[in-house]
Amino acid sequence: MKLFPEKMAKVCLFVHQSDVDKLIDDLSEKGIIHITSVGVEDVSRDTQVDASISMLTPYENRLKRIVSILKPYARRVSGIKAILNPPRIEKIRVRRKNLEELVESVEKKLREVEEQVLSMDADIKSLDERFKANDALISKLSNIRFLNVDLGYVRGSEHIILKAGICKDVEIIKEKVESIGGIFDCRPLGRKEKKWVVVGVFHRSVADDAERIWQRYVEEIEIPDLSGTPSQIIDKLKKENNKILRDINKLKKQLKQIADSKLIEILAALEELSIEKLKLQARKSFGKTEQVYLVEGWVLKEKVDELLATVRRTTDGKFAHLVHDNPDVSEEPPTYIKAGKITKPFKPLLTLYGLPKYREINPLLFLTIWFPIMFGFMLGDAGYGLILFLGSVFANLKFGKRSKLIREWSVIGALLGFWTIIFGYASNSFFGDLLPRFFHTQLPKINIAGAEIPVDGLRNPLLFLQIALILGLIHLNLGFALGIYQDFKNKKIKNLLCGKVSFIILQIFGGALIGESLLKIWELSPAFRTLSYVGVLIGIALLAAEAKGMAFLDLMGFVGDWLSYARLLALGLATAGMALAFNIVAQLFGEMIHVVVSILILLIAHLATMGLNSLGAAVHSLRLQYVEFFNRFYEGGGKKFAPLKAKRKYTELV
Repeated sequence: MKLFPEKMAKVCLFVHQSDVDKLIDDLSEKGIIHITSVGVEDVSRDTQVDASISMLTPYENRLKRIVSILKPYARRVSGIKAILNPPRIEKIRVRRKNLEELVESVEKKLREVEEQVLSMDADIKSLDERFKANDALISKLSNIRFLNVDLGYVRGSEHIILKAGICKDVEIIKEKVESIGGIFDCRPLGRKEKKWVVVGVFHRSVADDAERIWQRYVEEIEIPDLSGTPSQIIDKLKKENNKILRDINKLKKQLKQIADSKLIEILAALEELSIEKLKLQARKSFGKTEQVYLVEGWVLKEKVDELLATVRRTTDGKFAHLVHDNPDVSEEPPTYIKAGKITKPFKPLLTLYGLPKYREINPLLFLTIWFPIMFGFMLGDAGYGLILFLGSVFANLKFGKRSKLIREWSVIGALLGFWTIIFGYASNSFFGDLLPRFFHTQLPKINIAGAEIPVDGLRNPLLFLQIALILGLIHLNLGFALGIYQDFKNKKIKNLLCGKVSFIILQIFGGALIGESLLKIWELSPAFRTLSYVGVLIGIALLAAEAKGMAFLDLMGFVGDWLSYARLLALGLATAGMALAFNIVAQLFGEMIHVVVSILILLIAHLATMGLNSLGAAVHSLRLQYVEFFNRFYEGGGKKFAPLKAKRKYTELV
């Protein structure tokens, strides 16, 4: 994999207007050129394009409307099943169409289904609204179901009014209603009887008094303008709702039949329309004279010959071109990163931060190496690593050929699992202390260069802290080295010396003095001690030349970044500590109750520990890449290479 993004060339094509339509078709199928807007002021643009786009947009909206209605009714695989075994789409074979042919084809498709689908959808919505209205009315009437009174008679009477509602203090309402000559009835609402449904029947002469009582003490229930007792009305509404549900299900079944037979054709028509709009949008970026079009864009340097061959074939050689192999510094070409099988799955992790600019180092390879290493250090349990590794390998072998998502994520999982096994073994952790506690055995020991491995991480945390800080220094200085190379290539000498070399000088000579004076771990010769003092002064001077009064803060910021790598130890100890604690709990319960309880606790607890600590390890490992490592050389913010490409999911051009 290359250290920088792929080389780009700027290409200008001059073609006759008679060839431009066919050229756009060929270029969009190839997906080879990133179109840019022509920036020449005296070159006019094609005024017909906007009109064509405006003509297509209503058709596109109508197709999208049909798709949005039919899609919920189509057969589809979702959830885990869709990830493990993505459904294959049978593509519809289509031929190239001009604008008029495309519009005619779309109109034909719309005539077949649009009116019927929209009518059914409107009917379903109308029926659904009626169902909800009836359901709300049933809910209201259920509170006064105990009334054996025809509501139509009461509401329609010239002399009597009926009021219902919900209250808390039923005695006050009863007293108030009877004081104005009303008839009162009530029922408890709910089992706890904290609220009551109350009903009052009044003569119209005391309507104002009744209204005041209800406004002050009662949450009123609106009485519907219907005939029959509440029970009769509820039964009638339920029967009506049952009929509505049957009608809705019948319409949905018809829509499902249409979706199964016609949706793929509608999606194909929409795709053709979207591709045509894409080509028209690209055409807006072209320059135009009376007879000639100017097409300008970025092409991968290795693809220039392929582009020119395509244009030559399309135009029968009747075109002119200019190719700029070395973009000006003032220009910012788009970024394209070519990734291999191992690095490609990590590309989304890089784009979370941002693509590199064209002249920036591509950190994808380093992210691929360092992210799993630091994850493994922080998770740090060989048992958990073994589950991750074997699970990822199994997923790749079982489902990788059918699912791109599983194929790529299984690569990440296998690398994470591998390094977790390595660091877990080094720290003598296999599901915590599962082996010695339950099986009275240990992980096998090996001798490397006189050092015996594994070493118990919980009992020797300082050793692993040292390893974490050494890894941090290597990681940070790799970032400085990349930054030095990048600045040298881009001729940013001042930034190279003051922003990168200064820190390396301070680490070497400042570290030598600190090791002698504070840590007492070595003794420097007088000559090297003098050289170290001079080196520190030079490093500070270089740093101050860039940061001026903020030099001290920059230096402390670097120290803080370095100490951030102590989180490698902290999360590793957290994993080991949690696993140890759960093992102790499982052992105690097994002794007190039964070994089966112990096994269940171990399974549940270790799965939870692995999940939680894996999440923490992933987040903190990414943070070390994004903040500590990238900060030495990487800015990001590159513009993605997006060639004109007809993306065909439902259609196949013949």
